[in-house]
Amino acid sequence: MSFRTKLLLIFAVTVVAAVALVAWGVTLYTRRAFEEMDTQRTDALVAQFRQEFAQRGEEVVRRVEGIADAEATLRMAIELTRPQADPSLYVNDALGLANSHQLNFLELVNNDDSLISSAQWPARFGYKEDWTPEEKIGKSQGAFLRREELPDGAALSLTAVRAVPVSGRNLYIGGGQRLDKQFLA
Repeated sequence: MSFRTKLLLIFAVTVVAAVALVAWGVTLYTRRAFEEMDTQRTDALVAQFRQEFAQRGEEVVRRVEGIADAEATLRMAIELTRPQADPSLYVNDALGLANSHQLNFLELVNNDDSLISSAQWPARFGYKEDWTPEEKIGKSQGAFLRREELPDGAALSLTAVRAVPVSGRNLYIGGGQRLDKQFLA
């Protein structure tokens, strides 16, 4: 092999190695930059979702507390603690309360976990509910996600539950708003 060929070969290998090294460096730098931007975008979306979730949760809690603190609700709770109380008198109350407080879902539940009134499914009067355990009730309890059973399927709800205590018994009020594609968008 002549000196020219050796020199050409060394020059070609040097150029190819330099180009490969620069290409690898640019690719690595670009990948890291895109991953960092993607992480920042994901963190921003998660923060925005949490903020929106907390804001809507506070709205639901305020609306349910408004129902729980109403004088008419207290009268209902007192009436239901009396012997021979007839909960069927209140079977249609949830729909009106839900509409006036801008809630998609509202259920009034007796101390024995039986449903008194339901805005989303009135035919379930008297059924037992599963969302009234004492550890979920309290002024500090915020809104939580719940699967709402409906006559035509199910929906995801941001729900708050409050208790109206009267004479050692509770009237539970569970109200919520539907979480739909608009919220998730």
